[in-house]
Amino acid sequence: MFNLRYFPLIIMLSFADPSYAEDVEEIVVTALKRSSTVVDTPVAITAISSTEIEDKGITSMHDLKHLVPSMNFTQVLGAQNITIRGIGQFNGNPGVSVSTDGIFQSRAHSSQLGEMDLERVEVLRGPQGTLYGRNSIGGVVNLITKNPTQDMDGYVKLGYSEYEITTAEAAFGGGLSDNTSFRFVVHGTEQGEGFYDCLNSGCGEQGYTDKQAFRLKIKSDISDTVSADFMVASVETEGAPDVYGWLTDNREIAAVYGFPQVATETISLKPHEIYQTPTSQSVNGTNMSDREYDVSSLTLKIDTELGTFTSITAKQEFYDQFNLDRDGTAGVYLDTFDISETETFTQELNLNIERDTMSLVFGLFYMDDETSRHTHFDNPQPILGFPAPSMLDFKHDKMDTESEAYFADGTFDLSDTTRLSLGVRRTTDEFTSKQDNFVSILIPMPVIAAQTCDREVVTEYSSTTSRAVIQHDLSPESNVYASLSEGFKAGGYATYECTEPYDPEEVTSLEFGFKGSLSENTSLNASLFRYDYTDFQVLQVVGLQTVTRNAGDATVNGLEIEALSNVSDSLTLNYGVTLLDATYGEFLNANGLEPQLGVQQLEGNYLSNAPKVSVNLGLNYTSAMASGASLTYRANAAYKSKIYFSEFNEFSQDAYTIVDLNLIWESADETMRSRFFIKNATDEDYIAGYISAATGGGRFGQWGYPRTAGIEIQRNF
Repeated sequence: MFNLRYFPLIIMLSFADPSYAEDVEEIVVTALKRSSTVVDTPVAITAISSTEIEDKGITSMHDLKHLVPSMNFTQVLGAQNITIRGIGQFNGNPGVSVSTDGIFQSRAHSSQLGEMDLERVEVLRGPQGTLYGRNSIGGVVNLITKNPTQDMDGYVKLGYSEYEITTAEAAFGGGLSDNTSFRFVVHGTEQGEGFYDCLNSGCGEQGYTDKQAFRLKIKSDISDTVSADFMVASVETEGAPDVYGWLTDNREIAAVYGFPQVATETISLKPHEIYQTPTSQSVNGTNMSDREYDVSSLTLKIDTELGTFTSITAKQEFYDQFNLDRDGTAGVYLDTFDISETETFTQELNLNIERDTMSLVFGLFYMDDETSRHTHFDNPQPILGFPAPSMLDFKHDKMDTESEAYFADGTFDLSDTTRLSLGVRRTTDEFTSKQDNFVSILIPMPVIAAQTCDREVVTEYSSTTSRAVIQHDLSPESNVYASLSEGFKAGGYATYECTEPYDPEEVTSLEFGFKGSLSENTSLNASLFRYDYTDFQVLQVVGLQTVTRNAGDATVNGLEIEALSNVSDSLTLNYGVTLLDATYGEFLNANGLEPQLGVQQLEGNYLSNAPKVSVNLGLNYTSAMASGASLTYRANAAYKSKIYFSEFNEFSQDAYTIVDLNLIWESADETMRSRFFIKNATDEDYIAGYISAATGGGRFGQWGYPRTAGIEIQRNF
């Protein structure tokens, strides 16, 4: 049940004065797959405009997590993961869906395509299974990029900051003909030195990276009723973008792998400290990677007497290659080489019907995702009883995923002030696992080839999810709503294991919310929610493998508040608070990193990446100069209480606060602007990503950026 301490808020909101007129700029969103304002959308949603994106220097998911209540983003061991309200733990099927311009992103890395030339960002919190379906059990992040127009415009942006980070971005576009326009954007980021100190002599600092990306959008109005939008884009990163170190003394675990000298070493790394191995290919705790993501899409819109028909067709290709040293020492004991390739085809068809008293959307979704992977472990030292040199070669041939969904969602006016929304979605996921996994041991030539798994398995999961929302207007600017919704995340197969698959995850969500004005210059969005999960999926260490297993039940109770106050024409304040109570139900489990403790009862333990308290504070002050130019001061602070990183709650990040500062100058004609910024102004040490990995024998963590100052100059034309 809901905590009684939350009830005073509901009472307060119920008596909020509806006569106030909101004097706050409203952002139009497409969260419901149709245009609506944030106030009119009965979903907990944070919308960030293009101006705010530019002024706050939002260039990645890392930046978003300090601005959106209850959102967290981690990146470690090459894996990216988004959690919202503590939900979204990484496994084969992420719990938070990401889309760019309506295109479902099959891999979290692909979100980088939407991190440039943005029109807005929409973060939907809570299960969105009806309209978004796959991987949206925790929420959805919609990235909407700028569209072409007939007006010729663009910009050039250059930036430089500490750690030899240089950025360059340019965009331009306009009309090609009376009915066709284009927009092209290109981006490059290079980090010459990292912020990790290498403890070995002569290896310096680590964490360099090189990123290049482009996107071309072409819009054609074929007729008064038919339009076509074509997009092609690519992003490539290489170098060492993911740097991490050991977070605990893992000598005992490393000794299990056959590293006797490790058992006598003291491994006590401070924040931003790592070892470098003597090899040139791999750095301890560094993901030496080469990643490339390409996408092409075609969106057709046809206006008919019945409604607007939309077709979104997309093809995505993802290539990932990385070398990694996993043993946690200055020696070379266990290096990995991993190559994965993915091809994804998606097709979505929507029909939007707008009438005076109702809005309807009917849709079909199809996805075909083919992934192949090849991983091997290479070591020149004795390991697990095998002489040196040796190589353990694990091969995972292919995983094919087909997903089909049919959905309908509608909003009906029950009166002038009351609306009812109903939705339903039927999803079917079929997994074809073609496993030809074997271990080859080379000493130094192939002498042993042990087959560990050779099978082809087809598994199908189906689910029907629904939602019901009642919304009542207190005034033209304020309303309250109550929603009951369901979510579903398919099961799958445990990596590296020839075992039975894990079960699907399901959730039922109950939410009460308020949206609107508390005064003539203050708007407020608040929500009170409860999630009940069954077969909750967690990433676990089992033996020498890192796998996904079902934890049983889990419960999340929470309260979220977002407020925006226009104190004056020059000063704006924003606030965000999230309170979470996210715990496991009855859950018996053994810690693969501490097997000597045996099976433990984890009931009542906190979910990973689910701080009890999250607070966001922002200040924006603009002053006019005599020349007509303007100065804008932006300060943002994000506080997170203690965060646990595993279901055992044995390792955590203490509470921390991140402060970001921005000073923006803009010319009177708005053609020139410059931004001076300091990220993490107080130089807080905090863990930005974490994973338990049996293949490395312990706990890996990626530290957040230290204090970083820089400048950015932009010319608009």
